[in-house]
Amino acid sequence: MSDFPETLPAAWWRSATTLELVVKHYGSMRSAATATGSDRDNLRKWWKRHELPPFQPDAPDVTPLEHLSQPAPDGVDGEALLAALRKAKEATVPELADLLDTSPSRIRQAAERLRGEGYRIDLHEGGVRLERIPPTKTTTHPDMLPLLDGKLMRIGVVSDTHQSSRECALDELHSAYDWFEREGVETVLHAGDWTCGRGIFRGQDSEIVRHTLDAQLEHLVWEYPQRAGVKTIGISGNHDLEGEAGRVGYDPVAALAARRSDIEYLGGYSAWVEVGSGQVDNAPYVHLLHGKGGMSYAYSYKAQKLVDGYPGGRKPAILIPGHWHVRAAFEARSVQVLFPGCFEWQSQFMQRLGLHPAVGFHLLEVVVGPDGSVVQFLPRWMRFYQGRVVG
Repeated sequence: MSDFPETLPAAWWRSATTLELVVKHYGSMRSAATATGSDRDNLRKWWKRHELPPFQPDAPDVTPLEHLSQPAPDGVDGEALLAALRKAKEATVPELADLLDTSPSRIRQAAERLRGEGYRIDLHEGGVRLERIPPTKTTTHPDMLPLLDGKLMRIGVVSDTHQSSRECALDELHSAYDWFEREGVETVLHAGDWTCGRGIFRGQDSEIVRHTLDAQLEHLVWEYPQRAGVKTIGISGNHDLEGEAGRVGYDPVAALAARRSDIEYLGGYSAWVEVGSGQVDNAPYVHLLHGKGGMSYAYSYKAQKLVDGYPGGRKPAILIPGHWHVRAAFEARSVQVLFPGCFEWQSQFMQRLGLHPAVGFHLLEVVVGPDGSVVQFLPRWMRFYQGRVVG
């Protein structure tokens, strides 16, 4: 064909006119790809992209690299050298120069240009090899590790201790405070239900061992764990404030705090406490909440509904919801949620509801950044099993 170009430009298939001209010149898509050192699937893709009419191959294959023999005006075209190297698995510089009708120095110049584009061209006396490698990485990134630094705080977490219940795990609760004292934990958070109360549900009298509010308070004052250097901060729950106590406006936890200097009372059902105040700037807030109603099939759903109730721009760093006697830890809306477990073994009431309590406590290790962000959150769960003994 008289209008067939003597030299094909790089990426010549991007031109619909040139692509159609080359394929028709060689008679088939396969022959055009072979002759020009191109990929047949790539030619087919561009043929469809250009919306060219269907082409029926009717010519035999032609000699590879037939039309790459003319060098580019300023030396050997890089695409031509790549095509030659892909076809010739092993070739010397003189052989490539002869194939591309140029000088060995032009071959070496083209190889250097390809090296700059991320190709490894191995030129040596015995031959030439081509290996594609990723380009050298030159991007630098800022040091982000300081964002994870901050002040480490260690906090104990307990909930639903239910003293005066027949199933109260009081020995285990004392073991938890022994552990806090040994580990140097100074602050313990309590998410409510310090006592079992009375009149909370029908038939409760058969499940408690102290049947007056005064007796329950005295037991709480004298038997709730007290350890040197350990302060307990908490809220009241439904077993503390409802039933007979609710009918007379009585709050046993407030009475406990009035008689025990190691107890700090924050109020009923819900309180926000600034943990680490005085230790760190911009101390994070923990929301202590004693919930209501039954637990959802998936704990995360209950947590998500609780966290969804926080208005935008006013969320705590950590939510600790008592009441459900379950243990779990996960994140919702950037709030760390910690279901704290309990210290009451399965009662008859729980059996009827099909509930299986998680008896134990947490050591919460939190790293707080200078701006008050919780950048590390590690809840360590210590669990007790009913009837298990050691030694």
